[in-house]
Amino acid sequence: MILAILQMQKVTLAKFYDKELSVSDYLNWFSTHPANTVDVLTVLKAKQPNHHGGTTKDWCPSVSSDDGFVHISYLDEQPVCCMLGKGQRYVYYKENEQEITLLCGRWPRTEVVSVNKKGMRAVQSYRSANPIPQP
Repeated sequence: MILAILQMQKVTLAKFYDKELSVSDYLNWFSTHPANTVDVLTVLKAKQPNHHGGTTKDWCPSVSSDDGFVHISYLDEQPVCCMLGKGQRYVYYKENEQEITLLCGRWPRTEVVSVNKKGMRAVQSYRSANPIPQP
């Protein structure tokens, strides 16, 4: 059963990175287990409104979900703008010029969220934690 769950997590990661799975991918966990992960609190920490309550958009103004609804999870008693797996702190990510896309959770409960870099308050802390190498 655990092996089947690991296999489905590999398939989920391969889809996230738009990678075709080969026979060797099924045999080698590390081929779809890239090192590019980030601490979820550096990018997806929710912004609690001054008033208690509010909508998810109030808590996560720059975050969107592929499912159309952003979930709120808690990590170290801090609200986070995605559905985390139990004990999960680091999430896989990919980025382009406009946004950072992150894969939260573990199969079968995963959520892909995107954070718009424009106006994103976490970009500064993300960049300081992950500096761009200078040529």
